[in-house]
Amino acid sequence: MGQQPSSSRDSFGIVPSEPPANADKKLPPQHVNVDDPPSRKERLAVCAPILSAIRPWLFVAGHGVVWPKQSHSLINLASEVPFLEDNPPPPHIHSVLTLALRDGATQEILPFLPRVLETVQTQDNVIVMCQQGVSRSCATAIAILMCRESMSYASAFADVKAARDVCSPNAGFICQLMELHAQRQDQAKRPRVYRFVPHALHDLATNVLKPCWLTPHARIHATPAQVRRRSNGIYVYSESPLTVFLWRGQDATDANVTSATTEVHLWYLHLWGETTMPSVIVEREGAESAAFLSFVQPAALDDATIDFDDVSWTEPPRTRQVEDDLAPSDGLLDSSRKPQLRVIESVDDESWELLQEYDSSDLVPNQVGWLHVPGDRDYIWLGKACKSSWTYDVLVQRVQRDPSIQAGPITIVREKEEPEAFWTAFEMGY
Repeated sequence: MGQQPSSSRDSFGIVPSEPPANADKKLPPQHVNVDDPPSRKERLAVCAPILSAIRPWLFVAGHGVVWPKQSHSLINLASEVPFLEDNPPPPHIHSVLTLALRDGATQEILPFLPRVLETVQTQDNVIVMCQQGVSRSCATAIAILMCRESMSYASAFADVKAARDVCSPNAGFICQLMELHAQRQDQAKRPRVYRFVPHALHDLATNVLKPCWLTPHARIHATPAQVRRRSNGIYVYSESPLTVFLWRGQDATDANVTSATTEVHLWYLHLWGETTMPSVIVEREGAESAAFLSFVQPAALDDATIDFDDVSWTEPPRTRQVEDDLAPSDGLLDSSRKPQLRVIESVDDESWELLQEYDSSDLVPNQVGWLHVPGDRDYIWLGKACKSSWTYDVLVQRVQRDPSIQAGPITIVREKEEPEAFWTAFEMGY
């Protein structure tokens, strides 16, 4: 978990981008007619039944895949999205790991990679699957190649893209993959403090190690002195490449301490490829060692600390109106109340196209997306390549003239400038 830059100006800045065109590029399996290239919808339809072989032991697929006849192990990244009724995994496809990852810009994938890589190491013929086999599964496959074969991000991306033409991780995943590449190359790029907490409100039963960010959107790591500890929490501090402090609050359980210790070793072993495991020194609240207290001591007594209150999610705070208004008591959304995504390409198009299943890869630069959140609000998403004829008045008129939808307040969001509330609503439609 390594050394941290001494100041924010030394921290690692990330600009999401795909690898350059000449980065070990290979020809995709489906050759494209450059005079009449297929639309994205057509490419998805072509790839839907394909089990894409990234390596002889690693495959990527979506829910529409034609299942192989031989025995395979399945890593399902999108457990919240049910399999197609007419295409569930057959008995010889063995589920070995199930995760509830969402395909949004705020979804962290690095905390899950240690257990994914541990699973891949112990299984044969692994299928990594998400809803469409476009973003989550491809990002995970890229990370697997980076960690198991010490590949650069660009080379791993090129390999996965060559095997699966629709490979398109969302911008948040690309940021994290680039961070992973940097952290594998330089210990100083690695976080200094982690917390062992539930994954998210929709997945409270899954605990993971999450880096503590000083400013999450800028991806700047918090220092040991900047993290406020809670009595029901577990925090991991990287003191040096060979020493880790694991602080446990007085209300933390022994089982969670054991799980957090295991996670630390998996991060070192699989994510960073370290051959020497660090010593994990357990520090108990109220009985901390002088070495630990010196390590986390703030520079000044009045220095502010950050309270990462997600450790108290057993009683989720009512902070997001979208979640509170839409989520019934059983935690499941009725299909009539889920957010709905429609897309349109031109002001001349007569009607919006309703996408029955969608993820972030359906937001493409030359289209307009309409996210309808029943009983709350409507978001109009503008791709970067949209024509200037899409004015605010035109967009509002196109939404309000649809007789099948009772639109709420309309918010315009632009590609790469989406607020967190948009992604929260977007992900609830899965």
